[in-house]
Amino acid sequence: MKWLMLCREPSLYSCKQIKRVCEQKGIELDILDPNRMLLVLADGQFQLFYQEGESYDKNRPPLKLLGKYDGVLPRFGTSSTEMGCAVLRHFEAQGTVVLNSADAFSLARNKWQSLQVLMANQLPVPHTSFAGNLVSVGEQLAQYSFPIVAKVLNGSQGNGVMLFEKPANAESVLATFSQLNEPYLSQQFIAESKGHDFRAFVIGDKVVAAMQRVGAKDEFRANIHQGGTAKIAELTESEQYWVVKAAQAIGLEVAGVDFLRTQQGILILEVNASPGFEGIEQVNKVDVAEEMVSYFLTKM
Repeated sequence: MKWLMLCREPSLYSCKQIKRVCEQKGIELDILDPNRMLLVLADGQFQLFYQEGESYDKNRPPLKLLGKYDGVLPRFGTSSTEMGCAVLRHFEAQGTVVLNSADAFSLARNKWQSLQVLMANQLPVPHTSFAGNLVSVGEQLAQYSFPIVAKVLNGSQGNGVMLFEKPANAESVLATFSQLNEPYLSQQFIAESKGHDFRAFVIGDKVVAAMQRVGAKDEFRANIHQGGTAKIAELTESEQYWVVKAAQAIGLEVAGVDFLRTQQGILILEVNASPGFEGIEQVNKVDVAEEMVSYFLTKM
């Protein structure tokens, strides 16, 4: 059996862990960058080529035709979303099994569209808005009590997320975003959850691991990539129900669901299509890569 993982960085912890488990199970795994691929439709056939080397190298190797794969695991970052999803669709059109479809992956990568879908499926989400570029920033901000959070649509790992304590600061920065045509969404800041949130790792219809993330001192973001720390979290049956429902609403079979615990109950912040699992494995006695590979084998 031969699988393909779409990832730009084979040295990432998650990629190495999945590779380890595949080797243990006798699965051949290629880890290739979707940005190095050429998709071709010719003579009634789907073809896929790959080019090694760098664009500035005059002696760069020529394109190589890739063979058949039994399954494809998408693990590409936000900068590769468009091409990565195009490659996924190329495989899906041929009937190849994928672990997270292109449509679900693309939807999860758009913070606003994914929140719309979550709400349409009766999932609790924070008070959030997205404005056209002809709506004044002042009128946008009038929808909220401060502080608020602003997020660029395609940010990840806490990047592109800003906290504004006062309207004047928010108006200055968001007006600049509008001038630069940088789309963003505004969101009510949940003061009771400042500096901490929860991540649940969902595979199929179950939560395989969960953690609470706590932000660094004076940091409102709880992301580990922003200096936060993690500890194991026990989820209630209700919370497990909501996070699995969130992943399914987006269409993801593997997902990292971020949420807050509030006095009114759970609030779903985001559903991630390619969640890292180094942090969550460190605080849980769970081999996430084993769970992923074993689940994918059931789809073969």
